[in-house]
Amino acid sequence: MNWIVAGLIAAVGAFFSDYVMWGKVFTGPEMRAFGTMPPTPEEQKKMMVPAMLKSAALALVFGLLLACGYQRLKGGLWVQGGGPLAGMEFATLLWLSTIALSTLGSGVWYDKVRPLLKATFWSWLVRMNVAGLIVGLLVK
Repeated sequence: MNWIVAGLIAAVGAFFSDYVMWGKVFTGPEMRAFGTMPPTPEEQKKMMVPAMLKSAALALVFGLLLACGYQRLKGGLWVQGGGPLAGMEFATLLWLSTIALSTLGSGVWYDKVRPLLKATFWSWLVRMNVAGLIVGLLVK
């Protein structure tokens, strides 16, 4: 399958995993201080549509970039021959070299935002592995 189509499909998977992580998993009281949960249902309705549109646009860019990078670099992965594990390997290496080290490094200095950094750490790992799994399945 073409990497562009695979990237768009992976973007949909990344968008839904992001929605689940931030809409269903990270909803505790420790997140209220960071503005992730508006206090009233009216405010939540007003912010939901623009936030979902921004998240969808960013997911599309992310999916396309991930698929393009995977297409170009899949020959250098430990998992040879492509497939879902190769996609997850690529996504996890990308996550480890960027997001994981950044959030761990910031958590050393910023005590008050450590719960938000932990949530970002895990949500990006899930998002990237979902997208990597899809891209690995679809790009041949």
